[in-house]
Amino acid sequence: MNELGMECLRWMQMNRTPGGDDFFLFLTQWGAGFWLMAILGVLFWVWGPAVGYRAGLALMTGDLMNSVVKNAFCIPRPWVRDPTLLPVGDAKWGAFGYSFPSGHATSSASLWGGIAAASKRWWLWVLVLGWIGLTGFSRIYLGVHTPVDVVTSWLLAIPVVWGAMRAVTWTERYPSRTWMVLGGVALLAVAGGVFMHARPVPEGADVFRFGRDTYRAVAALLAFVAAWHIERTYIRFDPARLGAYRIVAVAVGVLVLSLMMAHLRRLVAPWLGENGAMYALAVACPVWIFVVWPFLLKGLEKPLPR
Repeated sequence: MNELGMECLRWMQMNRTPGGDDFFLFLTQWGAGFWLMAILGVLFWVWGPAVGYRAGLALMTGDLMNSVVKNAFCIPRPWVRDPTLLPVGDAKWGAFGYSFPSGHATSSASLWGGIAAASKRWWLWVLVLGWIGLTGFSRIYLGVHTPVDVVTSWLLAIPVVWGAMRAVTWTERYPSRTWMVLGGVALLAVAGGVFMHARPVPEGADVFRFGRDTYRAVAALLAFVAAWHIERTYIRFDPARLGAYRIVAVAVGVLVLSLMMAHLRRLVAPWLGENGAMYALAVACPVWIFVVWPFLLKGLEKPLPR
């Protein structure tokens, strides 16, 4: 199966076109980094917790599970296994860590699968499955993942999305027991960190870089849990009460998020170090999306009718 996947990449490399390169380089950006956080923010600021927490829990949990599996198997990237396989353009720049499974494919499937599952509309599932398929195929076309990497990511996302839907639905049905779900998710995050800490560094791996993606995912998931608790307990953000100000919420929220992701690591690195700055950014994104910006938007909410 592994050799078949490598042969697929060789065939793909021989049949690339400049137009295809540009298209899939553009498309693959939506499966990582700023765009994932921006989409999650827009979901929460416009449609509120019903969609935002389902998609957010699926995304953050999927990210953690993907990084744990990556560092459990430690399968090198295709160009490491075969130097004749050359990724397209800048695609290699965003392809850090191990190859199996694909982080872009897992994150895309988790986030968009969570959105479709929360909406419960069949036509949205059709669009979402098409988008997830294109994102996964972009990783194969660009030469940064094998088909096995991508298909495994999709399979990993299925229980993640299902679990996120059930967990959030349970908290809505039993609000007083939300702490049980939040505690369980926090324990899952801690378990991922413990696994990584106990995992011996593979021969040839950089001891200072091995597992950083897992610790980043742990920090992000724990921050998400804390933000969820703070927002639902003290803020109770209701975007429907913003009216037309939801346009402002999205525009300013996404702008600040983009500035944060572009500059925060550089600004705090002198005090926290390279790794600490990465973890700080992982924490800052969910806190901004679910706590800080909703709190600031409370002043724009229309009063409830008497």
